[in-house]
Amino acid sequence: MTDFTDDKEQQRLQSYLNVHLKNDKASLPITDQIEELQKKDRNKWIMLAVNIVAILIFGYSFYFDITELSQTVFLIIVIVFGINVGLIFYQKKQLKELIAYLAWKRERGI
Repeated sequence: MTDFTDDKEQQRLQSYLNVHLKNDKASLPITDQIEELQKKDRNKWIMLAVNIVAILIFGYSFYFDITELSQTVFLIIVIVFGINVGLIFYQKKQLKELIAYLAWKRERGI
């Protein structure tokens, strides 16, 4: 669990908020900011599904020799999509932490 009372943690989370909520959304009330972050979290599931489907399609076409991709090109594609999936999971983790942080701020009236 993150210690939201630590100043360094608050600075870190505030910088994440600036990244995930652009200028127009950052000035919203905390409840609306939480809703925006939850929307982004749901959109990450869609992005994740698209990336996994792409990996499966390329894997299927390579395994059954449907495509003329060389093994090197196939590995590059899988690595790129795999990194993308990892980054999406990392962003989802950040979004969950930001939602918890904003809920904590709302409870404390900060």
